[in-house]
Amino acid sequence: MTDCQHCHKPMKTTADNPLCQTCRETYWTLIRQLGHVQLPALSSIMLKQAHIGATGHAPSRGSAPMPIDTHAQQLIAESEAWLAEQAGKIRPQYADYRWRKAWLAILSNRHAILDMTTAADDYAALEHISRRNETALTPEEAMVIIGTCPKCGHQATSTPQADEWTCPHCKWQGGVQAIKATRDNKLWQLEYTGKPVEVARYLAKMDIHCTSDQIRQWLTRGKLSHATPTKHKGEYVFNLGELTAMLDCHN
Repeated sequence: MTDCQHCHKPMKTTADNPLCQTCRETYWTLIRQLGHVQLPALSSIMLKQAHIGATGHAPSRGSAPMPIDTHAQQLIAESEAWLAEQAGKIRPQYADYRWRKAWLAILSNRHAILDMTTAADDYAALEHISRRNETALTPEEAMVIIGTCPKCGHQATSTPQADEWTCPHCKWQGGVQAIKATRDNKLWQLEYTGKPVEVARYLAKMDIHCTSDQIRQWLTRGKLSHATPTKHKGEYVFNLGELTAMLDCHN
């Protein structure tokens, strides 16, 4: 019995496969999504045929808009390079295919791709590409605040399912859970002024979920000793650390 080269769990099969069955299926799903969903969507965004988030007109600053979205262009280039590399492993001439033809060549050679000795490394590289693509394709309102970049202090937002995060400002990379842990340790130093529904909404943006009814009940029962009322009706200055500690007690 050998271990999967990606998840490092024991494989029940004795075949000389680098990936376990679960990783093979997930890897193949990512390959299909890359060509079927992500690249077409990124292409539309790059050409400004689609957008992510709310529409609106920015004030004129006296210069013409960029004809293409350069961030989407970069993500497309990285995705296309990955497809070309994998297609080229099947047959060298496939490396010169345009991305859709390369993708179709890969789909037609499933076992060759999944059984390659480099499959674990290729899978890891695709995971990184897929995460960045998914982040770019996620509306801003669906992103969560996970903390701040430990290198430059830039606010860190990501998709709720993300495992890793790359700072768009300084390009630092790290694990989402570690960033969240640092953020949570600092919550006792952070305050939010607003009504229960507003602070609940703000916490939800940090992927910390409690309801406004819970917060009102804690206020009524005197559980939030750090919450102080303001001169505005129903509004308080909340300590975020206290709220999350109460939430932990009730989970």
